[in-house]
Amino acid sequence: MKRHSDPDSMEHVAGRVEALHDHFKESKEKMVGVTGQNPFGDIRHPDERPGEPHPSEHAVNALHGFRDRMHTQFDAAATLMNSTGGALREAARALRETDAAAADSVTVKDGSLD
Repeated sequence: MKRHSDPDSMEHVAGRVEALHDHFKESKEKMVGVTGQNPFGDIRHPDERPGEPHPSEHAVNALHGFRDRMHTQFDAAATLMNSTGGALREAARALRETDAAAADSVTVKDGSLD
């Protein structure tokens, strides 16, 4: 019987896919947005309208919103990588069980395996 995949290869790929989970988590942690002093400075409206945020605050808020959306994407990708790795491991287990069951139920009558 010719097979296009084997359990060992599937488990190897599962490990590589699951490693992507860690890479996504590490990348997420590196995306922090604006921390410390506002890099855009203390910019004010020309007419000093009271009660309105400074344009630099708008920029910081936009960057934080972007960061939050990207964190959500990184989390989703990491979860997907874990699920994919688990599915590959389950498929490898099923292949091994199928091979074991087939080996137990094969009867050779012509003596060709002797």
